[in-house]
Amino acid sequence: MTTHDERAARGLGRPGAAARALVTSSGSARTHAGGSPKGRPRRALAAAGLCGALLVGSPLSATAAPAPTPTPPSAQGVQRAQAAVQSAGADVAAMEVRLAQLAAVADDAQVAVGKAGEVYAGALSAAQAAQQTADDAATRAHQADADAEQARQNLMAYAREMARSGGSIDAIEALLSANGFQDVAQRTADLSRLTGKADETVQQYRAAQLVAQTLRQRADDAAKVASAKQSDAQAALQAAQKTQTDADAQVAAAAAERTSLIAKLAAAQQTSVAVEQARQDSIDAQNRQRQEDAAKAARLAQQPAGGTTGATTSGGAGSSGTTTGGGTTGGGTTGGTGTTGGTTTGGTGTTGGGTTDGTGTTGGGTTGGTGSTGGTGTDTGSGTGTSGSSGTGSGTGSSGGAYGLGTGRSLGTAAQGQAAVGFAETQLGKPYIWGGVGPTGYDCSGLTQWAWRQAGVVINRVAADQYKQVLKIAYADLRPGDLVFWSDDPSDPNAVYHVAMWAGNGQIVEASRPGVPLRVTSMRWSGTMPYAGRP
Repeated sequence: MTTHDERAARGLGRPGAAARALVTSSGSARTHAGGSPKGRPRRALAAAGLCGALLVGSPLSATAAPAPTPTPPSAQGVQRAQAAVQSAGADVAAMEVRLAQLAAVADDAQVAVGKAGEVYAGALSAAQAAQQTADDAATRAHQADADAEQARQNLMAYAREMARSGGSIDAIEALLSANGFQDVAQRTADLSRLTGKADETVQQYRAAQLVAQTLRQRADDAAKVASAKQSDAQAALQAAQKTQTDADAQVAAAAAERTSLIAKLAAAQQTSVAVEQARQDSIDAQNRQRQEDAAKAARLAQQPAGGTTGATTSGGAGSSGTTTGGGTTGGGTTGGTGTTGGTTTGGTGTTGGGTTDGTGTTGGGTTGGTGSTGGTGTDTGSGTGTSGSSGTGSGTGSSGGAYGLGTGRSLGTAAQGQAAVGFAETQLGKPYIWGGVGPTGYDCSGLTQWAWRQAGVVINRVAADQYKQVLKIAYADLRPGDLVFWSDDPSDPNAVYHVAMWAGNGQIVEASRPGVPLRVTSMRWSGTMPYAGRP
C-alpha cells in the first residue's frame, strides 16, 4: 500500500505538484502531531529539504540563468543579405522602367493607327480620282461613238444622194475599206471621181471612227486603273482595321501588365496597390506634362514668319541709259542671319551694256543666310533699267528647304478661318470613319478639308498633302482655322499622320481616331511638325 509521502514524491514531476505536496506534508505533520515523537523530526527534515528543492527550481528564484551569447553573422551571410537587398532594389527599378515603357504603348499604337488611316485615305482618294477619270473617259468615248454614228449617217445619206443622181458609190466604199493613208493614196482613180464634198464626208467619218476607237481604249484603260485602285483602297482599309485591332490588343496587354507590375511593386515597397497605383499615375502624368511643356516651349520659341518680298528702290541713272537698278534687302524682317530661317539680300544688278534700248543685264542674287532651324534661305535679286528708269530688287527668304517657314500658299482670310472652325464645330459628336469626308462621319483630314471647303477654300485630301500645300507659319502666329500637324519624323512631310484645326485659346477641333467622336480638346504639342499651316 502506497504511503502519502510516496504519492507526494511521485507527484513532484507534475505542474503544481510540488506546492500541493508541501501543503499536504504540512497538513500531515499537523495530523500526526500527537503521534510518535520519533516520526516528527524525520518528517520535518524531509519537508524542509523538499521546500529547498522547490525554491531552487522555481521560476521565482532570485538568480535567473544567464542568456546565451549571440553568434555573430558570418561574412558569407552578410554577403547573401546584401545581395538580397540589391536584388530587391533592382527588381523595383526594373519594374518602374517597364512601367514607364508601358506608358508609351498607347501613344505608339495610336501613331500606327493614324498612319494606317492616312494611307487608306490616300488610297481611297486615289481610287475615287481614278474612278472619276474612268467615268470621264467613258463619257467622252460615248460621245465619240455618237459622233462617229452621226458621221456614218451623213456619209450614207450622201451615198444615197449620189445613187439617186446616177453616180456610183463604189469609190466611197473603196475609201471606207482602205487601211490607212497609203492605201487611200493608191486609189487615186477612185479619189479623182469624188467631189470635194464626198471626200470631206468620208474624212469626217474616218476621223470620227478613229477618235471613238481611241477614246474607247482610254476608257477601258481608265476603268482597269480604277479597279486596281479600288483593290488597293480595300487592302489599305483592311490593313488599317487590322492595325486598329492590333493596337487595341497591345494597349489591353500593356494595361494588364501594368496592373500586375503595380501589384508586385506594392509588395516590394510594402505599400498597398491603391497607393502604388496612384503614385504611378502621378508619375505618368508628370512625365507627360514635362514632355508637353518642353515641346510647347520649343514650338513657341520660333520667330514669326515675317515678310517675304523685298523692297523696291530707284536705280541709278546710267550715263548712257544702261544702268541696272540695285536690288535691296529681301526675305525676312531682319538682315543677316535669321533666327528661324534665311533672311537674305537681293542681288545688285550690274551695269548693262550700251545697247540701243538701254537695257542692263539682270542682277545676280546672293544666297540667303542660314537659319537656326536648319533651312537655308533662297532669294533672287534682279534689276533692269532703260534710259533714266528705276531698277527694282526683290528677294524671298525661307527656312527648312522646300517645306520651311514661309513656303506654301494661303488663300483664306481670318474670317474664313473662323468660319471653318464654326463649320467643324457643327459636326462635333459625329463618329470617326475610315476615309470619311462627311456628312455622316470624318477622318482627320476629311474634317479639315470639308470645313475649309464650306468656308470657300479648297485644300488637299490627306494630311501630308495638306501640310505641303498650306502656308507654313510659326506657332506664335496661330489664329482660328489654322492647321496643326503631327508626325513621328518632323523632318519628313510625307510622315505626317494627323491634322487638326486650331480653335483658339489652346484648343483644337479634331477627328481623333476610331471610337472617339469628333471633339474639341486641348492642344497636344508633342510630336508636332516644325510649323503650323494656314490654308
